[in-house]
Amino acid sequence: MQDYLNSPVKPTINGKPFVSTRHRDAEPDTFDPNVPRLGRRESEPHSTEISYLHNVLTTNFPNDRTMWDLHHYFRKEEVDIDIQFDISYFKNLKIPYTLSYYSADQFDNNVPTMAINILSSSTWRSDLAEKLDFCRILGIQLYVIFPSYHVTINIYKPPFLRVYVLQQDSTFKMHEIRKPIIRASGELDLEAIIDVSDIVPFRLGMQKREQKHQDGQSLYRLILILISTFFDGKREKG
Repeated sequence: MQDYLNSPVKPTINGKPFVSTRHRDAEPDTFDPNVPRLGRRESEPHSTEISYLHNVLTTNFPNDRTMWDLHHYFRKEEVDIDIQFDISYFKNLKIPYTLSYYSADQFDNNVPTMAINILSSSTWRSDLAEKLDFCRILGIQLYVIFPSYHVTINIYKPPFLRVYVLQQDSTFKMHEIRKPIIRASGELDLEAIIDVSDIVPFRLGMQKREQKHQDGQSLYRLILILISTFFDGKREKG
């Protein structure tokens, strides 16, 4: 990934300077600036889950379009909106080439069917606040947020999955689960599933990973469920 901060020529979009909303909206950085950082993907778990979800969605739904780590540009009621999602999923959208950014006016003003943000230490406040409002204003049907490990205040400590579903009156209905889909006994917990199958061809749940983060922290994964079968990065077999 190009390091824009060290680039001798600052990139522009439509003649305007390129500004990262993740950095613009972040809380003041408390890290030592002399210590190297991982960039926008702030940790290995964050990066791993973005890659995992992109792989699952592109593999299982090749007729749809899944984007990752892109700026999205929209214009709504004379207001220009620049918003970045970890994952954006567009049903029935065909773009046969890769993108540097997504500008809705170049694609019939399509908005994502589903947007996902994985909470991180510097973006979780904006992911829960203004990005939620932008999704509602734009008419994005599903907005999904979760942390892959504990990076926020305790109220959002994982396992935590929140899904906002757009209603006909343009308000969001919130669904939330705080337990993994697999019980300690190995059985499936049907109460730990959020059913959004009237919008997308899957349901949503959280899975506790076997691997641990540093200091022994538990790791969690957003999983996509069809009937009672898990997608695990491979195409579902009939």
